[in-house]
Amino acid sequence: MVSVTFDEVDLERGFDFLSLYDGSSENSALLGRFDTTAPTSAIRSTGSSLFVVFRSDHSVNTGRFALNWEFFSQDGKGWLAEKV
Repeated sequence: MVSVTFDEVDLERGFDFLSLYDGSSENSALLGRFDTTAPTSAIRSTGSSLFVVFRSDHSVNTGRFALNWEFFSQDGKGWLAEKV
């Protein structure tokens, strides 16, 4: 499982956004799309992949995002966190 937490999301509302998918491509289930508000809790994949896409219209050069991720591997007894 991959877990993502956001430090900050401040992008151009309606034009620039960050999308997270539960898998290895944009064809996977969408977990969330963010432009100006960061989620308050972690976004988690159901498997070992989480696909991140940043889209911008390039007309306004402002904004930023910062996120942290951890990978959890199952040892048969539970999940073990590994910082990546």
